[in-house]
Amino acid sequence: MSISPKLGQNMDEGIFGLDDSEAEISRLERAATHQNWTTPDGTSLEVITPPTVYPPKEDTDLLCRALRNLGPGKGQRLLEIGCGSGAVSLYAACLGYRVRACDINPYAVAATRANAERSNLNVDVHEGGPGPVEDGGIEQWAGPNTHDVLVWNLPYLTHDETIDQVLGPFEEAALLDTDQIGLSSRLMLQVSENQLLAKNGIMLLLVSGNERGKQAVLAAQRHGFAARYVAEHTFDDGEELHVLAVWHPYASSQKQKFETLASTNQTALEQATTVGDFFRADTQTDGRGRRGRSWTSESKCFAGSWLIASGQPPMNPGLMQILGGYAVTTTHRLLGIPDEGIALKWPNDVYHLIDDNFGKIAGVLVEGTSKGNKSSIVLGIGVNLSSNNTDSQPFPIAHLNNQLPHITAENYAPVLHAVIASFFEQREGIRDNKIPEMIAAILAEMKRSQNLLGKPIYRDETWQIFNLDDQGTLELVNESGATEEIADGEDLSWPAFDRI
Repeated sequence: MSISPKLGQNMDEGIFGLDDSEAEISRLERAATHQNWTTPDGTSLEVITPPTVYPPKEDTDLLCRALRNLGPGKGQRLLEIGCGSGAVSLYAACLGYRVRACDINPYAVAATRANAERSNLNVDVHEGGPGPVEDGGIEQWAGPNTHDVLVWNLPYLTHDETIDQVLGPFEEAALLDTDQIGLSSRLMLQVSENQLLAKNGIMLLLVSGNERGKQAVLAAQRHGFAARYVAEHTFDDGEELHVLAVWHPYASSQKQKFETLASTNQTALEQATTVGDFFRADTQTDGRGRRGRSWTSESKCFAGSWLIASGQPPMNPGLMQILGGYAVTTTHRLLGIPDEGIALKWPNDVYHLIDDNFGKIAGVLVEGTSKGNKSSIVLGIGVNLSSNNTDSQPFPIAHLNNQLPHITAENYAPVLHAVIASFFEQREGIRDNKIPEMIAAILAEMKRSQNLLGKPIYRDETWQIFNLDDQGTLELVNESGATEEIADGEDLSWPAFDRI
């Protein structure tokens, strides 16, 4: 029996000792459990689960329902990591996938093989999996081929050092993520470096609603993958489980880079043919902002535009614009900028705090065209990376290189591209973002930013941010409880800029 990567690390970190390893042998004397597990389609499968192996539970059902939403397998390749008793792999085989499964627990490998044979299902099972210690190499557990679907019920609990009694090493390995960099981060790194996921492939990861689960979203986007919750389950005690879909952003669309363009938005409007087409340039000679203002290209900048919608847009352009700004603040946070240094200013600007002053670092512009019955909407984003012309600008500006000296357009673009796809991309089998939830996230970001920029001034009176509607219109409230809807950002001033 080989020692699993996670088992070895657990012992190194002091969670387990040699006595635990000896006790593990005695645990194997417990009786196996038998259950008739019902798939989301109503099929009953006999699943026998030996000691130390994870059995089908609510999280298994949730993951399988998300898998069903992808549609029939049609011979596509599916890899399940951490297969446990094999329920997910069995269901995937029922859906028509060519299934490969792996687990670091050799008893799980044996259980999955036996359960598959019992149900006359073809599942190729191997020992191993992602972890901080190499266990036979990636091909041992992932095989030589790329996969169309990758599923993993990630260990989503964290070790509580105040608890003296723990389960056995193998059982804890199925529940605890003790990897210092996080198993989700390690997975993203291995998937990207080893091309484990096909171009149009999808990962389905079951994560908790705790901080460890939230880090899985960030890990995916930081590695250039789009990520979005697509299913959830809440227990009676309030604990939440989510299925996170992860994919290559806009995989069927084109990405074009130019040294110089007049306007990336204009190029996208003229040349984009598929939603998600992405155009960026090192320099814009005729970049523009709201109300036709020019957007000057700094010495080094990111200038990019996406075809966000063709035909009926998924949301109002005004909401798209502020969502684009929220995508920028999300990206900067992923890159390591702290909350106190980032501010989202409605309706379309992002500011950074540099030397106690706020300077504009990014602007967002949504534009559209219509030809007959066809309409196209593009989202353009410009971000200052560095400049030699700071003193000549008519307003304070900030540059990302002041805080991230090694950032370039080349390593900035994949992260922003992933976040944009996470917010906007529509893919079959992946649930769209819920607009009310997106509005709530944007509103929370603007209220946090209000603490940095100060309360907005409207008609010489101090107000507070109150609401954002599905048109992207801002609603303010004053001390007396009166509200005002603001349709134009030019009507507002902010105390942070009055101090400059």
